[in-house]
Amino acid sequence: MSSEKLLAEVTGKYEDTYRKRTPKSREVLEKAKKYLPGGDTRSSIWFNPYPIWIDSAGGCRFTDVDGHEYIDFHNCYTTMILGHANPKVVAAVREQAARGTALGALVPAVTRWAELVCNWVDSVDKVRFGNTGSEAVLMAIRLARGHTGRDMILKTEGCYHGNYDPVVYPTDATGITRGTQRESIIVPYNDKAAAEKAIVENRHRLAAVIVEGAMGAGGMIAPRDGYLEFLRRVTTENDVIFILDEVISLRLAMGGAQAIYDIKPDLTTMAKIIGGGYPVGAIGGREDLMQLFSPQVNKVYHAGTLNANPITAVAGVATMEQLTVEAIDHLNALGEAFADGVRAVFERLNIKGQVTGLGSLHNIHFSAQAVVDGKTARETNKELLHLFYLGMLERGMFFPSRGLFVMSTPMTRQDIDAAVRAVDEVVTDLKPAIGELWPELIGKAPQS
Repeated sequence: MSSEKLLAEVTGKYEDTYRKRTPKSREVLEKAKKYLPGGDTRSSIWFNPYPIWIDSAGGCRFTDVDGHEYIDFHNCYTTMILGHANPKVVAAVREQAARGTALGALVPAVTRWAELVCNWVDSVDKVRFGNTGSEAVLMAIRLARGHTGRDMILKTEGCYHGNYDPVVYPTDATGITRGTQRESIIVPYNDKAAAEKAIVENRHRLAAVIVEGAMGAGGMIAPRDGYLEFLRRVTTENDVIFILDEVISLRLAMGGAQAIYDIKPDLTTMAKIIGGGYPVGAIGGREDLMQLFSPQVNKVYHAGTLNANPITAVAGVATMEQLTVEAIDHLNALGEAFADGVRAVFERLNIKGQVTGLGSLHNIHFSAQAVVDGKTARETNKELLHLFYLGMLERGMFFPSRGLFVMSTPMTRQDIDAAVRAVDEVVTDLKPAIGELWPELIGKAPQS
């Protein structure tokens, strides 16, 4: 049998099993197609043959519309750090909903929320709230441009900074404006020489350099060999604003990734965990920069109908007040235990699988080369990852189809052990097909 036919046969087997388990999800999807293009309104959660539709969630688990229970390692792309339906968050939202949900003025909870964010991140003197991480990045870049009088930005390949055209990933996404290429310089992640060359040569045009605290959408890859520290030094030497995108990495430590690597960016973009599961984005940083947003200064404009809305504010406060050192340590210990367990499975089964990431965030890859940046992450075996994903769903493990695993505080070591056992079962089941279809993936995994 040809490799193409074998792959189609194996894929068909796994997808047919999924279809048989999820007929109600498919039924809901077909109804949704009448009103939503393809039955979808969020590209990042789609996978073939169709995504799960969820009925209810609580703690670290949810139940789909077909009645199957899953351990949730997705956590809405790192957002649900306390898991689902956290009692204190639910209580705060219910109380505020009875008092007003969208108002033409601020509520006192916003001040407490801002205090918690500023206290969390040492480099954030003041903060400004919006509704998405994309908006936070947009405003950070606008602020950098307003301060410097320059227009160009530098970003790294594989880092995702939202839907704003100059920073979107992948960079070849359909519909991106032609001017984007003139606005952005893109260099490889973790490549100091390329970054320094681009910054020095374009310092009179560059408003900002933006990079994630850890590369998320491109494959959950940590900075290496002092990369963030290096960017902080070079941007300072060349009078370029350094923006650290901590939308994902803020959960990795009290103080975010910048606390781990002991750096102080000029501006930090945030979202996800600071909103308690409600739409949120925030930009924070040096007081002299942030004051440009002040109505009294009025140099950089920032509006938004639902900015710092009461529901998100109280949910954010209720969430952040529960994020203690012990909670973060618990999350990171679970994440590292998961990564170690999966690596042991790959080693025992002699499969070139890799686990990248740090703390409570890890990503599984199948590749014969070390996954260290956006390019090597893109070149991993996505066909095998798809089969692996469907096999894990069958065993009640839910996570983004790109292989990301995210921890939440309600999880226990027993949940981690269950996930590692599921990995073992799925990879064992797939190993004969791997040997026939991708023999280059048999052997010791490369060091990432």
